[in-house]
Amino acid sequence: MNSRCVRTLCLVLGLLLAAPALPAHAAGDDMKLTLCKNVLSRLLCKKTSEFSYMGKMSDDIFIIAVFYATKNSEFLCMVSNDGQVVVQDRTWRAMRRVFNYEPDSAGKCLTVAFSSPECPHKGPIKVCPPKMDTKEKAKETFWSRPIPAILDEEFRAMRDAAKKQDNATAPAAPAAPEQ
Repeated sequence: MNSRCVRTLCLVLGLLLAAPALPAHAAGDDMKLTLCKNVLSRLLCKKTSEFSYMGKMSDDIFIIAVFYATKNSEFLCMVSNDGQVVVQDRTWRAMRRVFNYEPDSAGKCLTVAFSSPECPHKGPIKVCPPKMDTKEKAKETFWSRPIPAILDEEFRAMRDAAKKQDNATAPAAPAAPEQ
C-alpha cells in the first residue's frame, strides 16, 4: 500500500472512533420508552412509528424526535417511579404535560387513561413487555451467563459428542466362544 492509502485509512479510522455514538437504552427502559412514544402519539395525534428515539438526557429522561408544527421537534419524556409520565417540548418549551399511569395487578403492564380531543383514539394506553418465545428466552439466558460457564458447557458438549462418535465407530468386541 502506498502512503496516501495509509493516511486515508488512518483518517477514516480516526473519524469513526471519534464519532459520538447514540447512547443505547437498557432493556428495562424499552417499556418506558414505548410508553413515552404512545403518550406523545396520543397527545399529538400521530402514529407511534413517526417518533424517533434520539437518546437520553439523563438516566430517566428520554429525548424523542418527531416532525411537529412545521419543523422537527424534540420532546423530553420521563416515566417516574411514582406513577407519572412527564412530557415537555424541548424545541418550543411551551408545552409541559403530566399524566398518571397505573401498573396492572401483576405489575407488568402500565396503563395511562388519557384521551386527546383532536385524536380519534379514545381508549386507555396500555404498554406491556414484549412476549418472548422459547428460542428468544434461551438466547437471552445464554448470553446473560458468564463467558467461562458458556465455554465450559460448550467443551462438555463437544467432549460428550466425541465420546459418542468414538463408541459408534469402535470395532465390536469379539463374541465369547460358546462351550
